[in-house]
Amino acid sequence: MTVNIPYLQTSMELNSPQYKILIVDDDPAVCQLISRFFSYNNYEIKAAADARTARELFQYFNPDLAILDVNLPDESGFNLCKEIRATGTLVLMLTCMTDTNYVLEGFEQGADDYLTKPFNLEILKAKIAALLKRSSGKELSLNTPNNSFTIKGLTINPNRCEVTLNDKVLPLTTLEFELLYFLATHPNRVWERSDLISAVWGNNREVGVERKVDVHIGQIRKKINDLHGQIIKTVRGKGYLFEHSETD
Repeated sequence: MTVNIPYLQTSMELNSPQYKILIVDDDPAVCQLISRFFSYNNYEIKAAADARTARELFQYFNPDLAILDVNLPDESGFNLCKEIRATGTLVLMLTCMTDTNYVLEGFEQGADDYLTKPFNLEILKAKIAALLKRSSGKELSLNTPNNSFTIKGLTINPNRCEVTLNDKVLPLTTLEFELLYFLATHPNRVWERSDLISAVWGNNREVGVERKVDVHIGQIRKKINDLHGQIIKTVRGKGYLFEHSETD
């Protein structure tokens, strides 16, 4: 079911939208609130109340980012998250599920960020702006050369935010790419989780954010075929190390 938002018919009259956002939430009040706020801030918005409608809208709307609730009437938002992230579209989970296990499940399914209800619109706006800047390449927080390079068999291209292995592009999320890029360009040093948070997330001190590092490292290892931690090593009680020598 598509959520009816008449306001959106006239919200973009003065300026063309800068980004497109798809909202998937079965609460009309939440959809209205987010839609009005982001329309005022020059985003183009579409909203759906269930996964089926979201898929239909996604095909022709082609959003830059999707805001997903977990509890949808026809299926789990986690399933939709994984499906949408496979296309390269950014996903922010927005839900009343505050349990750490739900948050971690969201990241394991590919979510780029997670915000719990009730939420502050300005914080939601800041999170979305940060994700879109990283994804578009407008803001790369790492002070390193822009040329692609190969290390441990991985070709890393910071201009495209892309990693390939055996000529196959790996489906890394934005944060996964930034974590891998940071470690690969700062090898042979143990980085504590707090260091990685500062480098990639900025001064983020949300509850459970250190666990996010572990989840993202785990996802990176799966995708780069490093299940035994031979590339990204775990240093017990310390953090992580990307081991590299001139012969690699």
